[in-house]
Amino acid sequence: MKRFIFDIVTSQYALFENPMYNYVAMGIIGYIAYKLAFSAVGELGFRGELGSDAHLILRFIFFVGIWAIGSICIVAFKIIVDNFILILICEFLIFVFYILWDYASEHPNCFLNKRVF
Repeated sequence: MKRFIFDIVTSQYALFENPMYNYVAMGIIGYIAYKLAFSAVGELGFRGELGSDAHLILRFIFFVGIWAIGSICIVAFKIIVDNFILILICEFLIFVFYILWDYASEHPNCFLNKRVF
């Protein structure tokens, strides 16, 4: 019964819109959460009903934690990909300003060191 409740609660989580990618990703996350919870309960030495409850609670915590990290990484990747040109332009401008600032600091008589007003 506990496994059924765990499956119902975790079935709402999704990383991708494509069901096949999501199925594979959730399977991998579920396996990692299972192994982490299994080793944590084994190190704690819980057995029987207490071990089963501790395993499902830790498994859920690990599952949600890994899912949250994966979601944050996917959102960050999407933002970078969607704004790639803007990020490239900003990086180029920062690089150009750094080169000009470095050149102006090495050459005190440069026109970049002159005041406009």
